[in-house]
This record gives sequence, structure tokens and C-alpha cells, in this order.
Amino acid sequence: MKTLVKNFLLSVTAPERPLLSEAERLILEIEEAKNKIHYAWNHFEYAAPEYVELAVLELLLAETHYSLLNKRYRIMQGLNKPPFSLDGHLHHHAFYGALFSTSPHLSHKA
Repeated sequence: MKTLVKNFLLSVTAPERPLLSEAERLILEIEEAKNKIHYAWNHFEYAAPEYVELAVLELLLAETHYSLLNKRYRIMQGLNKPPFSLDGHLHHHAFYGALFSTSPHLSHKA
């Protein structure tokens, strides 16, 4: 009887979805990160003057997260042969140059 009930319950429940591979999960995370970048750009474009700095940091964070996920995916796929260069990586951010090259705190001469 116990086996009959168990078989009945197994036939009624929906079959489980196959687990995603690490690469498939990473692709989903990358897509989510892209959406966060678009959301952060929207915040920046419509930010009140007192919130611009916060919007820029939010965008920088979203872009960095995307870059890290993309880098991890490329390494996983064996697509990334040259060593990682932080300097080269940071130049791809939308506001990296604007934030740090024109900042009065960083550009003053000693």
C-alpha cells in the first residue's frame, strides 16, 4: 500500500526541472547584470543634481559586476588568454575617466 501511495504521489507531482549548468547560471546572471546597468543609466539620466554622484557610483558598481561576471564566463570558456589588466579593465567603464581624471582631489600638483 505504501508503495502504491508513493507511486501515485510521484505521478501527480510535476517533474523537476534539470539543474542549470554553471555556464547557464552565469549567462542568466550576466543578463540580470545588463538589466541593472540599464536601470542605473536611467537613474543617472534623470538624477537631480544632488544625486548625480550617487547615480554615477551605482552605474560604476553595476558595470563592475557585469565585467566580473563576463570575465568569469570568458575564463570558464577558455576565451581569455591574456592576463587580467585592472588598468585596461577600468578604462571600459563609462565614468572612470571622467571621475578620476578631472577630480580636483586627484589632479592637483604637489
